[in-house]
Amino acid sequence: MSGNQIGGQARLTGFTVQAGRIYGGVHHHVSAVPLPIPRQLPPCARHFTDREADRRALDDARDAGARLHVISGIGGVGKSALAVRWLLDSAYDGGQLYVDLSGPEQSIRPEAVLRRWLRAFGIDRPPAQLGELTGLWRSVTASRSVAVLIDGATDAGQVRPLLPAAEDSSTVVTSRSALADLAVDGAVCHPLRPLAQQAAIQLLASLAGQDRIEAAPLDAARLADRCFRLPLPLVLVGARLASRPQHSVAAITDGLAHRGLPADTYREDPARMITNTALDGAYQELEEEAQRIYRWLGLLPTGDVDPDLTAAVCELPPARAVRGLEILAEEQLLEPLAERGGRARYRLIPSARDHARQLALQHDPEEERVLGLRRLCEWMLAISTQAQLRLTPAQATLWQSTVTELPPDQAPFHGDGEALAWLESHEGHLLEVLRAAEAAGWDDLVWPLVDTFWPLFLRRHPYELWAAAHEIGLAAARRAGNAAAVRQMLLSGAIGLNAAGRVVDAIRWYGEACDAARDAGDLRDEGQALLGLGSCHSDAGMPEQARPFLTRAIALWRSCGYPRGVALANIILGEIDLAEAPGRALEVFAEARADLLEVNDPYDAARALTLLGHARVLTGDAETGIREMMSGLAALADAGSTRWQARALEWLGDAHRGTGDAVQAREYYQQAERLYEGMRPADAERVRALAAGL
Repeated sequence: MSGNQIGGQARLTGFTVQAGRIYGGVHHHVSAVPLPIPRQLPPCARHFTDREADRRALDDARDAGARLHVISGIGGVGKSALAVRWLLDSAYDGGQLYVDLSGPEQSIRPEAVLRRWLRAFGIDRPPAQLGELTGLWRSVTASRSVAVLIDGATDAGQVRPLLPAAEDSSTVVTSRSALADLAVDGAVCHPLRPLAQQAAIQLLASLAGQDRIEAAPLDAARLADRCFRLPLPLVLVGARLASRPQHSVAAITDGLAHRGLPADTYREDPARMITNTALDGAYQELEEEAQRIYRWLGLLPTGDVDPDLTAAVCELPPARAVRGLEILAEEQLLEPLAERGGRARYRLIPSARDHARQLALQHDPEEERVLGLRRLCEWMLAISTQAQLRLTPAQATLWQSTVTELPPDQAPFHGDGEALAWLESHEGHLLEVLRAAEAAGWDDLVWPLVDTFWPLFLRRHPYELWAAAHEIGLAAARRAGNAAAVRQMLLSGAIGLNAAGRVVDAIRWYGEACDAARDAGDLRDEGQALLGLGSCHSDAGMPEQARPFLTRAIALWRSCGYPRGVALANIILGEIDLAEAPGRALEVFAEARADLLEVNDPYDAARALTLLGHARVLTGDAETGIREMMSGLAALADAGSTRWQARALEWLGDAHRGTGDAVQAREYYQQAERLYEGMRPADAERVRALAAGL
């Protein structure tokens, strides 16, 4: 924008710095960025066969008004494949959401699932508590037609928080049981039976070739019956036939002897028996290297794998790891997943995980299994180190000596988004890997791995994981006798506890960190702990208890020459002063901003400027205050700080309400409400009420 004066009404669609005077109203509008449409459903099984009657039954139930469907049946009967095919056959323009509830415990908690789904809709910082998350989830899906697949549920309690709100959405739950408790939620149960014989033979033909099956119809029928006409074992033996043209259908059938489990198990669970037998047959005919990859994948605590991880764990060149995974996928032992960063990604089919693990326990010496797990932990630490160095280098201060060198072919990340995406992709694995490393006694890997995931905690706020990981990391640092690491775990863990609303726990952790830092003579860490204690008490509505902690932190940091810390503590003190002494707050914010600009911290300087403008409005200088808040808002938007943008917009609404400009005030309140909705529903409701009262 050029010129020094603007008359009349100026409506700005972007952020602009005006050097001179502006007469009239200035209107800023947050650009409407369309939310992404998630497409999370797994790909439809390539050899999906028949199920016409089951699909019609699902259609009929939906047409009759059912929004929740439970597909139940024994393992291997094809519940997930039917669910995916049926949902993909219909248009849900609001998106597709998916969760596999057989994954690692931490990643399948309702809170973790909802945060992942909300982030898929562009909500970067969902709230902490399950009640707020479910409320936000229902708000987000109230006007969206979405398809939701909840795979492998065991009880109704896992399902209820995940149900979308829109009447034209559909949720499919797969389970071995009928989940009768969901009937009160309107669920319709669809029991799934084995395939009809002709459909089972057709499935074999789609894999092994029509001519080959038609040439031996009696053997094909016998093979279908031997597999109990279950899609999973049929797919496994069909893949073997396809890759081994020298084998006859009769030979494959005769090879399915009932030797996978004891006879009493066969009588109790024939489906499990035949699946294990089919897995045995597929494994025995693999190349030796592919057999080893298969066994070791069964040992891993991670839910999915890629070639880089496989190469590291199995000590293979990348090209051979790629080929090994491709072989296992061709044999239908691995399911392909969506690519990540241009790299193929797989997971063991659920029935194969325990099978592969048992084979590893039989064939691989314990010391080799332990070394493989160690290589997994070192690989994750090496990659997460690169992510932390790129995203939050100031945090990377203690662990460099423990980091394994990256292989030459694995370059560091090429952008911040790529680094954060890698951390997000391993969010569900972290706790299981930490527990495995803890059980092995590798404290030298445990706490650094927690520390290197700091960018994920800071930017995505997975509160339960944040707390649980830091509890494990803190215990490891204590066992290792690493005092600096103990303080690091206490301080970064306390931040997450406070953000999650666990103020009492956060105060306890900050208190321990303060005592430990004082004993060590570390003034920086002691000041950080005092700042945290002040922040906790201020957030909890106890400003007078907060003030002594903050003033002590300022004194310590001034004595050791840490002006940035002084400024951060002053920002909190200024916020406390706003309610009773806005004039004093003006001076505090001005000093804090000057100090932050001096140490080249533009983000926190923008926070101070926004607060300074808010204080000016409270002291009667609305024109200057609005101008300063607009400037601060521009910088906060550039930094991507959603919460602080929302606060600035709310204060701008307050300022314009005070000047009598109800139209402009309402616009700012509505913009603040939209931002608050994605992270703090209670604040969104409060601002909505302010707008409605104009």
